Amino acid sequence: MKKKVSKLELIPPYGSSVRNTLVSVVTELPGYKEGIKKGFRLFTDKELADIKERYKDGLTWEEIDKELSGKGLFFKKANFRKYIQDGNISKAIGYKKTKNGRVAIFPADTISHINFIQYYCKVMDGEHVDNIFKLIESVEMQGISYFEAIESNLDENLYASIFRYLCYDEDNVEVAIEKALAPRQKDRDKFLKMLKDIDNKFQKIILKDISKFKSLLENHHLTVLETISENKEGSDEQN
Repeated sequence: MKKKVSKLELIPPYGSSVRNTLVSVVTELPGYKEGIKKGFRLFTDKELADIKERYKDGLTWEEIDKELSGKGLFFKKANFRKYIQDGNISKAIGYKKTKNGRVAIFPADTISHINFIQYYCKVMDGEHVDNIFKLIESVEMQGISYFEAIESNLDENLYASIFRYLCYDEDNVEVAIEKALAPRQKDRDKFLKMLKDIDNKFQKIILKDISKFKSLLENHHLTVLETISENKEGSDEQN
């Protein structure tokens, strides 16, 4: 006997281009606004935008639970963990210290993804699901490069994000790789390792050269007369 596949097993995975597109336009998808009128606990565009702004640095499980409960959606922590395990939402992207130890931090768009799953499971009918799969097939046939997928999760270009990662220890590019390549875990880990290797080379080689360059500049001096002369020449050129 053929095993019945649940609706949730067929949902586009977290981090995929199809999922990102659907989450970004969910309030305009068929039946969404009607679902709100019928009493389904779905968020409006403004509510989702406000949540992402309030928790732009990420949110804890307690904050996720608070936002969902405030909407009247009671979501057990066991279900939350199952969603993570099944790849339907992101795993923790970091931790923060508390008086009792530390707590996990999840991406700012976690509520948006849970909201999409609620819509997908409770509002979408068979015809809508079929249309979604046609969209998935179309996107999969077109394909999208890893580069495009990662940049779609960044607020700036990849080069600028890597620069911030190397110089300021910002993890935006790591998070973007985690999200974009979530369906390809082996490749995700491979590229995260490559990023770490770049960081190691930067710290051991380039950063030392920059420090040497800076030290040489600090140890060589212009005389006061040379400084005055340089400033005068620059002023004459402007005139």
